[in-house]
Amino acid sequence: MKLTRWICVLTLIFGAAACSGTSSKPSAAGASSSAASSGTSSDSSATSSAGGSSASSSAAPSDGSAGSAGSSGASASAGGTSAGSRSAPSGGSSSPPAPSGSLQRVAEIRFEGGFAGNQLQLTPPKVVVYSDGTVVVDAGKRSTLNLPVLNGLVSTVRKDLGGMPATVKPSDGRTIPDIPITVLGILQADGTYQIVRASGLQQLGQEGGYPAPLYDAFTKLNALTTTPSTAYIGANVRYQLQCPATATGAQPWPVGLPQPANSAGASCVEFHVAGGAAATAVRTACVPFMPQSGDAMKTPVPYQSAKGVRTCTWRYALPDETS
Repeated sequence: MKLTRWICVLTLIFGAAACSGTSSKPSAAGASSSAASSGTSSDSSATSSAGGSSASSSAAPSDGSAGSAGSSGASASAGGTSAGSRSAPSGGSSSPPAPSGSLQRVAEIRFEGGFAGNQLQLTPPKVVVYSDGTVVVDAGKRSTLNLPVLNGLVSTVRKDLGGMPATVKPSDGRTIPDIPITVLGILQADGTYQIVRASGLQQLGQEGGYPAPLYDAFTKLNALTTTPSTAYIGANVRYQLQCPATATGAQPWPVGLPQPANSAGASCVEFHVAGGAAATAVRTACVPFMPQSGDAMKTPVPYQSAKGVRTCTWRYALPDETS
């Protein structure tokens, strides 16, 4: 103790900072702690910044690939700034069904008209391609394209159909009565869904004198019908109710089958999408419509509903069909 007092006395006399030096250790520790805290804060900020950079890098690529088309909806929902330029097209015959969740229709082939007209409107598109690479053919077969193949396909079809008029006719001007109209659809890079109609494109092919890019787009999409596939089984069903030609021999309305919404007459035919127990009732009571099987469709059973006699036909609903 005496030695310590003398040291302090000598310190005060000569102005040294020996005593304060010993007391400065906690302060140094505090500074060290502060520095560590600052370092952690910096690391945290850097991580946050990197995370933001990563989030930015996941935005849709600018090359107009299928990936950008598929991810634009999610990007718009998250940021809200690009929703205007990437919004889904409004209603109308040229618009595809509204996207279901993040799944979006990016390309298709379907047919309109022909000898039988559109009386059986339950007929699905020939080919539908979705933003995740899913391909559905005739609502009965399913395959999947990997991302590079999907992007390449969509990019090519976009270029082929870009700037093409909504309706294209054979260059020689010839028309074939009651021939179906081939309809090609493609989701363009700006978010609009382009539709091009060409009468007899499938039947006439290159001999019809159509623009080469149009035939190229059709050929590439139609090639998907021969891709190795598995059976398509949708979560929901799309079914058609209609008034039969004759109402004799009507059976009681099946339990669980939704009653028709329309009365008999011009609005007798109606379409609905159902899931769960209602879908089970539809599959049990109604006749399946599966043109890809090649089998003749069975005769629908007439049922007595609250609004008159109806027959019903069904197929699996496509991923983006809601009605």
